[in-house]
Amino acid sequence: MNNKIADVIYFNGYIYTADGQDSVVDAIALKEGYILGTGTSDELHQYVGPETESIDLEGKMMMPGIIDGHMHPFWGGIQLFGCHLNYESLTIDQILQRVQDHLDKDPRTGENDWLKVTAWLRQGMLPAGIDMYREDMDKLNTKRPVVLFSNDCHTLLANSRALELFGITKETPDPADGKIGKYENGELNGILEDAPAMRAADSIPSIRADQAVEVAELVQKVLNQQGVTMVMDARVSEQQLEAFAQLQQRGDLTLRFQAAREITPDNTPNVAAVAAAVDEAVAFAKKWHQAQWTPEPGIGLRNIKMFVDGVLQYPTMTASLLQPYRVNKGTDSAPNWVETDNYGDLYFTAEILDELLEKIAAAGYDPHLHTVGEGAVSIVLDAIEKMRAAHPEKDIRPGLAHNELVDAKDYERFARLKTIACLSFQWAAPTPELAIFEKNMLGETRFEQLEPIAKFIDAGAVVAFGSDWPIDDFDEWYDLKVAATRRGRDINGQPAPRLDNDRDMTVIEVLRSATIDSAYAQHREDVLGSLEAGKFADMIVLDRNVFTIPTDDIENVKVLRTIVGGKTVHIAA
Repeated sequence: MNNKIADVIYFNGYIYTADGQDSVVDAIALKEGYILGTGTSDELHQYVGPETESIDLEGKMMMPGIIDGHMHPFWGGIQLFGCHLNYESLTIDQILQRVQDHLDKDPRTGENDWLKVTAWLRQGMLPAGIDMYREDMDKLNTKRPVVLFSNDCHTLLANSRALELFGITKETPDPADGKIGKYENGELNGILEDAPAMRAADSIPSIRADQAVEVAELVQKVLNQQGVTMVMDARVSEQQLEAFAQLQQRGDLTLRFQAAREITPDNTPNVAAVAAAVDEAVAFAKKWHQAQWTPEPGIGLRNIKMFVDGVLQYPTMTASLLQPYRVNKGTDSAPNWVETDNYGDLYFTAEILDELLEKIAAAGYDPHLHTVGEGAVSIVLDAIEKMRAAHPEKDIRPGLAHNELVDAKDYERFARLKTIACLSFQWAAPTPELAIFEKNMLGETRFEQLEPIAKFIDAGAVVAFGSDWPIDDFDEWYDLKVAATRRGRDINGQPAPRLDNDRDMTVIEVLRSATIDSAYAQHREDVLGSLEAGKFADMIVLDRNVFTIPTDDIENVKVLRTIVGGKTVHIAA
């Protein structure tokens, strides 16, 4: 910045800065994409010159842009184009009818023309407890390969043609990190769970490079509309990075793009294989990581991702637990919940996890781990403890994503081990039906630790918000509202009872988790996450003040303006 004359000054606002004192000011001055200063209009008058633009906020609230610390934006963008079941609770016949309707309208009819149907709410199918199999999919009037991809992206259901093209037969063994479903007679039932589902989905022929750029453009537009200025893509591919890099080269990137490269159990079958797997991930990261960021949006890659366990949802139940899952051996009218011998799955051994985290830290990268169940959380914290002992001087910021069930002893370990809890807040608002089911599945005691948020903060840990889109519908302000209320909606869209096993987050805690604390998780708190002099000018203007409205109203917030690097990238119509 050559001098102290601002390009633009926003004044007459309620500007929440998210600085160390959670200051509120009424004016902010910007120059060349940086923040020159904040304060009162009188204090910032020194930055006004003949070319300075002055914008009256008319009392509206301004705050730092939302930083979504864990999502899958490209998956979400592709879903916006295709056959989508909209996360609805449907019967088998309803699902087949929707898919058939799409097939009948689609001009593609060849035996190699894939159809991937997304947002399938497997655990919410009707009637309750029913499941769907290959034989159901084969009723579709088509020769095309068709798959249903569950909303949690951990289950894929394939018709016979799709299984044939995947190269999966009844002789195909289960990998270390998932299951290939079979009937009792050994024949394939069409269900793939966890890693086999994701790899099968990845193997479906990719869209063209020009189509990928179109998806990236749509994604950033959708995100900017809800006030998102930076994301962390938690499982990125080369094609996705190339698409966003093309936008950057054209000067059209309006979103700061952080990402994680995955290491799978197949990459690390034993401890001896870990070093090569980490080297490969680091080489990929170095190819794409832009170490020196400017106000112009860029790309960063310093996270290395592992899926340590699966998901809690019935009937998959692959999240790793310390005590076994319970299932209903009775009926809906006369339930009989009994313990099983199923503790879920761990996809890495303790020895391999220890080696992975040590090698990742030695290379200077942040481990980002999918840990849903208490068993996965505990074993990863054990590995982090050893990583800290091996590299006490390194600024490594491990992130544990999801943490839906946590053993009570482990909250303080997050704080002590400087481990970030990356949480999808909307999951703390299950439907009443799901809450009852999960209480029965887990038992009363463990249910008290389900979907914690404030418990991490009270233990002194950093919480970073991550929506995990497209696992759920993209609605950032609904997610933030749930954090402040632990209330959501029932299956009819009506207000649901509170999940009453943790306190509400304060509004300041909610906002910090989605701004400065998410910036910290990505090593960007020096330039992003708060509105302070010298930082990049990423901010949003809201139609209402979240500090003065009822917390239930936060979900109705509309973003009037989104600014990235000082440039307005979205104005509400």
